[in-house]
Amino acid sequence: MNANFIRERIAKLRTEKCISEYKMSLDLGHSKSYIQSISSGKALPSMSEFLYICKYLDV
Repeated sequence: MNANFIRERIAKLRTEKCISEYKMSLDLGHSKSYIQSISSGKALPSMSEFLYICKYLDV
């Protein structure tokens, strides 16, 4: 699994659920730009955070 796939999949699932980057970031307990930085390729979540994102998105 590569970084682009992870970013694209998170973005796709988030938009399918009509959740903004801002809301998801805050719901996950991060700064308002956390998910935006993942979506833009500036960052990747840690494994534990990735699993929490999966749970948040019901994956």
